[in-house]
Amino acid sequence: MVRDLGSDVGSLAIRRRSLGRPEDGALLTDLARAEVARDAGTWEIRSEGFWCYLLPADEPRRDQGWKLHVSATPLSAPLVLARAAHALVRHRCAFKFAATLDRVAELVSTRAPRGSGGKFITVYPRDDEQLRAVAEDLHQATVGLPGPGVLSDRRYLPGSLVSYRYGVFWAKAALTNDGTIESRLRAPDGTPLADERNAWFSPPPWAGDPFPERAATPPRTRGTAKPVLLGDRFVIREAIQHANKGGVYRGVDTTTGQEVVVKQGRRHVGAGLDGTDARDVVRHEAAMLERFAGTGVTPAVVALFEQQDSALLAQESVPGASLRQVIVDRLAATGRAHDGLADALATARALVDLVATAHRVGVTLGDFNPNNVMVTPQRRFVLIDLEVAAAPGTRWITGVTAGYAAPELVAAPGVGPTPGFAVDLFALGATLVYALTGTAPSYGEDYPTPRPVQDRNAALVRLLGDEDPVLALFEPVLLGLTRDAADQRWTLDRVVDFLDTLDDATPAPPPPARRDRRTAADRARVLEDGLTFLVRTMNPTAERLWRSSKYGETNEPCSIQHGSAGVLAVLADAQRHRPRPDLLDAVLATADWTADHLDRPSSALPGLYFGRSGTAWALHDAAGVLADPALAARAADLACALPTDWPNPDVCHGIAGAGLAAAHLWRATGEPRFLDRVRAVADQLLKAAVRHEDGVFWPIPADFDSGLAGVEHYGFAHGVAGVGAFLLAAADATGDAECLAVAEEAGHTLAAGATLAGGAATWRTDRRPNSGPPEAMRYWCNGSSGVGTFVARLAVATGRQEFRDLAEQAAVAVHRGRRSDPVAVCHGLAGNAEYLLDLADLFGEPRFRDWAEDLTDQIVARTVLRGDLMVVPDESGIDVVADYSTGLSGVLALLLRLEHGGRRRWLP
Repeated sequence: MVRDLGSDVGSLAIRRRSLGRPEDGALLTDLARAEVARDAGTWEIRSEGFWCYLLPADEPRRDQGWKLHVSATPLSAPLVLARAAHALVRHRCAFKFAATLDRVAELVSTRAPRGSGGKFITVYPRDDEQLRAVAEDLHQATVGLPGPGVLSDRRYLPGSLVSYRYGVFWAKAALTNDGTIESRLRAPDGTPLADERNAWFSPPPWAGDPFPERAATPPRTRGTAKPVLLGDRFVIREAIQHANKGGVYRGVDTTTGQEVVVKQGRRHVGAGLDGTDARDVVRHEAAMLERFAGTGVTPAVVALFEQQDSALLAQESVPGASLRQVIVDRLAATGRAHDGLADALATARALVDLVATAHRVGVTLGDFNPNNVMVTPQRRFVLIDLEVAAAPGTRWITGVTAGYAAPELVAAPGVGPTPGFAVDLFALGATLVYALTGTAPSYGEDYPTPRPVQDRNAALVRLLGDEDPVLALFEPVLLGLTRDAADQRWTLDRVVDFLDTLDDATPAPPPPARRDRRTAADRARVLEDGLTFLVRTMNPTAERLWRSSKYGETNEPCSIQHGSAGVLAVLADAQRHRPRPDLLDAVLATADWTADHLDRPSSALPGLYFGRSGTAWALHDAAGVLADPALAARAADLACALPTDWPNPDVCHGIAGAGLAAAHLWRATGEPRFLDRVRAVADQLLKAAVRHEDGVFWPIPADFDSGLAGVEHYGFAHGVAGVGAFLLAAADATGDAECLAVAEEAGHTLAAGATLAGGAATWRTDRRPNSGPPEAMRYWCNGSSGVGTFVARLAVATGRQEFRDLAEQAAVAVHRGRRSDPVAVCHGLAGNAEYLLDLADLFGEPRFRDWAEDLTDQIVARTVLRGDLMVVPDESGIDVVADYSTGLSGVLALLLRLEHGGRRRWLP
């Protein structure tokens, strides 16, 4: 399924790296090997990335069952492993463990996934009898040693490091209906089930409990929880955030009626070799807030208390929103991050005052960024989240938020002396960049030689300043604060003096030609380098032709979304427009590899992006470039072998995607069998339409084995817009009036579901009232870009002005997101720019091409270096992967279209 992975510019990473010395890397594996060496039996020892596995030879391996986990901290891990391995080897019981102390630290970190945090050792008993014996021995071996509780599990005994849950052992991975390849549980009747790693104990209802003397686990229900009372005083109303370190909650002080925020630190979470953990972080923040008492720039401490295994801090609740959210809301409403020079100056002075106050009380903030500043309804700015703030020189943890951390802070150890005030000056400058532009000054890393941060900031500020005369006035202070060398940064006094000079300034009108506009030559380099990167990084001997993201690696390797088909299409287009010998070789190699891997996995989805329809489309187009009729025939046969009747109606996984591919192949070949498939898919979708007060929808059936089951989406990937686009194509291909009528009905549904504000149109993810903030829903998969892709074509087909207006309002939303959106196709700038090019072509209006180039400028500004190549990172902004929908090749498709023209890819 398509996931919206929009970046959180204010996310805090509390680091505990450099835990041990270099020789500590093999400490844990050496301990385990030594224990196995003392056993007379044969063992298989293998390292697979994060884990080291120890498997007794000739022992049966179950697909699923009750497994054990043993937790530890980095300090206790060697002793825990030594004692646990002794018991496990004696029982000849298979197990794995995190192979280094750094990996143990990742498992217990405050940012670890709640469902897997703390699982240092995983034990795979051969049956429940061995499970019970091993659990007792492991408990006795590790009793009294430190380790966090594992939230997904049930403790073997109170306070034990040993816990258990029901899950997959060695079950063979298979393709799911959502396009991922994963090992799944099987119910007694054979029904496949996801192995969910929830942050609470949630065994399948048929699994029972391997320790029958334990009380039954009550089923977890949503929406019926009783109010929680903390510290015999604070009634919790809602959770603001859940995290491995503990939650952040909103509540009421029953003694005063005051609104409070309660922050939790769990025992042994975030543990480091210095012996501190998340509880110490909570206590430290309380001490920092007390230090600011009377300044008015932080919340007041209400109470610091202990409950069960946690430290909890109740503090005054600050009304309003984070500075980041304030800017997000402004961009969505007006397309501007500020309301003119006076407003920009007020914001800048308020931020300077916060930093100056911190320095007056002798504190380095250490992680000053837009998420750690609250803005009240009265426009008062307040500091929050002081976990890493400390007096300079104090030994404490380091907090790093990408883009806002000074170079010396990024290079600092995870625990060490708190740096001086200069790191806050850099963070102040970066926060000002965001506050005045809505663009986070965060860049992917260059390898092997990084460019100076100040140079990259300068390029960004000048690019944005070309269209914002107010920002141009602030350029000296923004660049003065964000210099790489700490001793060259502007002081706060210099910043104050400079801001005073702007009181009577008059912003100059923007120049008629942008001085730093990305030229066709700039884009051409990124295009050529990107194609070269694809050629250099393909690996025909690997399980995947190109490396993908962590999520992408779980997907079918021949798909458009995360596999070879999307890249193949781009390489073929590039060879068609700008032939190169290495590109031709790459097209041939990719087509051969893809064709050779069509039987893995053996099942296939009909969808366009996660299924085999997209693969067939890409292979057929590549066959044209290669002049290979045999490959074209195989691609056509592949497309015709896919079902036209499938429970999922959507474009990505379902039959609407198969229908779009059939429409394209019919246009390309004229073969009647493809037109027959278009008719068959249309018939199924017309029958599957569900109508109610909000309009017509195509829900994925509630009983279908899918994470999308039961949801009624608006967007292109999974909803009304995508199905409507197919029906419109079907009407064009077949002349079927009913297809056109229902497509028009889909358009009216989208018009009724739009959120209109300030001339922009956005959509929720689905028809549920709270299914996503409208200001963030402007992408191809969900929101303005994808909905507009359909309604713009509907406007041309029907001549209805209301649909054209809606498409143009969607374009306004897309253009307003240019400074903050990720770069990718699926949910980012590349897909949005493709939509704007659609409007330029469909409506004949050059302004939409100009808007598309605005988005492309932002993409090119975020490039990273990989050796001698300048390439575009993936949707995370950090890594570079080839994937079409979330990575480099989709961006290259946009650049090819900008330079050479042509149609939008994956639309007939």
